[in-house]
Amino acid sequence: MSGGYPKFGVRQSLLTRLSRITTAGRNFIPQIDGLRFIAIMAVIAYHVRAVCLFHLGHNPEAETGAGGLVAKTFEAGHYGVQLFFAISGCILSLPFARQYLCGERQVSLRQYYARRVTRIEPPYVIHLLVLAALCALLFRRLPSHPHLYHDPNWASYAFSHLGASLIYANGLFFGTHPYPNYVLWSLEVEVQFYLLAPLLAKVFLLRNSLVRRVLLITATLLFSCTGLVGELYRVWASLAGNLQYFLVGFLLTDLYVSGQLRIPRRRSLGWDIALVLSLGGVVWLQKAPTLMFLLPWLIFICCLAAFRGALSAQFLANAWISTTGGMCYTIYLYHSLLISFLVRVTLKARTHFLSLDLAIQFLVMAAIIVAVCAVLFAFLERPFMRRDWPQRLARKLWKNNSTANGHE
Repeated sequence: MSGGYPKFGVRQSLLTRLSRITTAGRNFIPQIDGLRFIAIMAVIAYHVRAVCLFHLGHNPEAETGAGGLVAKTFEAGHYGVQLFFAISGCILSLPFARQYLCGERQVSLRQYYARRVTRIEPPYVIHLLVLAALCALLFRRLPSHPHLYHDPNWASYAFSHLGASLIYANGLFFGTHPYPNYVLWSLEVEVQFYLLAPLLAKVFLLRNSLVRRVLLITATLLFSCTGLVGELYRVWASLAGNLQYFLVGFLLTDLYVSGQLRIPRRRSLGWDIALVLSLGGVVWLQKAPTLMFLLPWLIFICCLAAFRGALSAQFLANAWISTTGGMCYTIYLYHSLLISFLVRVTLKARTHFLSLDLAIQFLVMAAIIVAVCAVLFAFLERPFMRRDWPQRLARKLWKNNSTANGHE
């Protein structure tokens, strides 16, 4: 056929190049990546709101009414992080649940921890190197970075935080968000969970499903109370302050392994309505902080709807949606930096209707962020999804070394 590839071929080729590489032996669950899409879009919306309001002369913290319903909805986007926690709880507990409840192959803890390192660390270290370069070449010359601007000791401040982030301990050492990319705080919580997940997953050794689920529900309720004890950073920005969301993921795994989610007998529009109502509830919770213990359950409803909703399941399993969700790690690492750079250009096009401006800024920035991060994903993350990439790299280096020595 002349004139290039057919549209379907181009589409399929692009999706293949941008799709996650799934570990052998694991089933791909498109709805999970669809939920990741919702989570990352929510987080982007939250940061677009904050950055745009600041550049438009509003205080994102004090002027809670600025921007109306659109701004209020975007403000709730920071709960996308908690949805990520629930997804992690589900994904990491799934192989352990299959081992304990279904008699499938035993999970090797050595391979489990090695996989966390080889899969997560390389893109993360590359990102920290990018941040170090930005601090040295750009941020220390910007008044918006007062800790570095015209400060002869800028390197000490920047690299002490980056060094702490390297070992996922910025919150522990400094009691504040990482610098210069504050969104990395949630990755510190994730790593704490990775370390303890095999121990926590022993709950699936309980064969009685009722006892097991009651225990998970009770633990979720108890840890939900940590949000009511104060604003101590080292509590709420740690696993202790967020374990309830990971446990919601455990509940989702329990239902999935039991067959109640894997192949729904009949998907219902009622679950689609439940999804909309639960998302509305998440927005409403911002006015009722004393009811924050409901957030894990609203997230749980969203996750259930992803499998049981007639429209929700279809939307979240869409190839473009799930593929974008599969790139969420790269998008999460770089989105806040891209928003800070883009806002200086995109805000030149304004309607002077704040709600409309925020919506337009989100749509434009989200599209650009996904496009840029798709390229970064293909080069900086996807190669490390191969379980055998260290062996491939070692063989390549050995071959190159042998070739070079052969020509000497």
